[in-house]
Amino acid sequence: MIFRTPETKSEIAQAAKIESECLSTAWSESQIASLPEYAVYVAAFENGMACGIGSMYTVAGEGQIMNIAVSNAFRRRGIANGIMNELILLAKGRNCENITLEVAEDNISAISLYKKCGFTAIGRRNGFYNGKDALIMEKKL
Repeated sequence: MIFRTPETKSEIAQAAKIESECLSTAWSESQIASLPEYAVYVAAFENGMACGIGSMYTVAGEGQIMNIAVSNAFRRRGIANGIMNELILLAKGRNCENITLEVAEDNISAISLYKKCGFTAIGRRNGFYNGKDALIMEKKL
C-alpha cells in the first residue's frame, strides 16, 4: 500500500470517485487538483488504484482532519489506519502541535479507529450531523 497525494488526472478522478461514493460532502476533482497551501490530501493506492482518501487542513500549528474514506471493496484491511498515520506524520512535518476532528457519535467504527490512533474525546457539537451529535476528538503531537 502506498500513501501519497494523487498527482495525475486519473488519480485525482479516482480520489474524487471515492469521495462521492463514501461522503455526503465530497470534494470535487477541481478541488482536489487545486488544494490551497494549508491543505493536505492523501490517497491510498494498491496496484495503481486509489482505494481510500484522507484530507486535513493545517493552520497555526493545528491540524483539522476533514475527511477519511475507504472504498467499500477495500474496507476492514487497515487502510483507514494507514491514511490516519500518514496524516499524523504530515501534521508533524508541518509543526502541528495537535490534530482535531469531528465524528458522529454513532459512528462506532470511526471512533474506534480514532481512539486506536491516540485521539480522545474533548467535546461535543449538538446536532452537528443532521440532528446527530458529533464528538470532537483531539490528538496531541
